[in-house]
Amino acid sequence: MKRLWFIAILAASGSACVEGNNPVQLVDVKPFTAECTPANLSLTEGFLNFDLSHSYVTTISLASPLQPQSGSSGVGFVAEEIIYNYESANPKTSFSEESRRIFLAVGAGTQAGQSWVGVNLIGTEAAQKLDSVVPTSPEVMTLLATVKLKGKLTSGREVETNELTYPIYITREGGCPVGQSPVGEGACSNPGQDGNGFTCQ
Repeated sequence: MKRLWFIAILAASGSACVEGNNPVQLVDVKPFTAECTPANLSLTEGFLNFDLSHSYVTTISLASPLQPQSGSSGVGFVAEEIIYNYESANPKTSFSEESRRIFLAVGAGTQAGQSWVGVNLIGTEAAQKLDSVVPTSPEVMTLLATVKLKGKLTSGREVETNELTYPIYITREGGCPVGQSPVGEGACSNPGQDGNGFTCQ
């Protein structure tokens, strides 16, 4: 028994070491302001009224432990793809992995808070699946959205970031009357997100 525990601890330590050596790391989630810039405070979880929006938009801060090379452009990593995976509870639902082509350059030596990327954490296929399973309030579904970036270093070597998992609590609380559309306040004007207000037009 002790030997098995020892092996498990070694395996976990090795995994943690690999995670810490990612050339670019996803380190923090900050909500969008109404002006579509990162807010000052971090969010540990999100909320979405699915009757108003099928998107959850937010910002992710990036950091890079790479050292800048003299004579280089300073760019250490170029992201080419974002990968999405999901798990859910209430109800438990199966999702397919999704990917989307992107372009993002991150400088070598970037510190947390110096660089960020805006993302929609709910992919197209996930939104379609959620449309048939999201419960009506007061029931709430928990969606764990996991993202990572894939790309290349300036040397051409293919690498990827760590994975970041963010919980979003989703329900249906009602939308706008027929013939009207919701206009959001806050969160880059995404209605129904994180309890921000909205108007029907």
